[in-house]
Amino acid sequence: MPDHLPTLIVTPHGKPAHILYTYLHTNVNKENYLLTPSDAGDLCVAKLFPPPTGAGLSSRSSSNSHGGSGAGGGANSVRCEASRNLKWSITQSGIQSPIYKLTLPPSPDAPQQEQPLFQVSKPNPNAGWWTLFYFTYAGHLIPPKRIEFGRIQKNSPESGGGTRVAITGKTDEEKAVWKTLGEGNEDMVEWIVLCAALTVLDDEIVQAAEKAGLGLTAGPMGSKSRGGPSQPPIRQNTVPISNFNPSAPNRPPPGPT
Repeated sequence: MPDHLPTLIVTPHGKPAHILYTYLHTNVNKENYLLTPSDAGDLCVAKLFPPPTGAGLSSRSSSNSHGGSGAGGGANSVRCEASRNLKWSITQSGIQSPIYKLTLPPSPDAPQQEQPLFQVSKPNPNAGWWTLFYFTYAGHLIPPKRIEFGRIQKNSPESGGGTRVAITGKTDEEKAVWKTLGEGNEDMVEWIVLCAALTVLDDEIVQAAEKAGLGLTAGPMGSKSRGGPSQPPIRQNTVPISNFNPSAPNRPPPGPT
């Protein structure tokens, strides 16, 4: 599959041979799959549909960042679907630094407004990590409280390299993230967080390629022409997961979408 972004492998931290998920790019990076191994072969647990044209989410201008919707997608949104009829979107809304907002489709009570889930952003534009957080609301007169529940950051070579996605769950408010979609749906929260982290990584790969003068034919959102022959996707990129869901109950096995 020429011109596709590299396939990313998700493993538990410290266990590089144990594959939890494979993130595969197809259709020139316009239709991507999160797969998990099983006795019957790889099962698809989530699909990601970036916008058909343009560069990675993080390189979009803020003027386009509010045009996406979970139902129809937008110029700055990745539309996501998963098992058990789960649908959500990832929209880049940052100005000086990327801010990825994760939202569910509108509810019947508010059909014009998406339901906020989580956000991913850097604490400052020069930070070497991304924070995962959500807001809790206690009333319209009380400022929302920001709850940070995890991080995305590069893993040191001594720790195996790659990128580490960590969900800490130290306080009750942080642990509550696993109940975002209700009891027994902790695996769905895991898919949402992983897809957000993988979207961030796709954007960083595209930016690094552009800085090196190796524009991709299509980044996560479609991108520049490379201008030369492309290599097929590789599978040695790993995304170790540290402390991922350490206390959640056993989750049901994923099924195909």
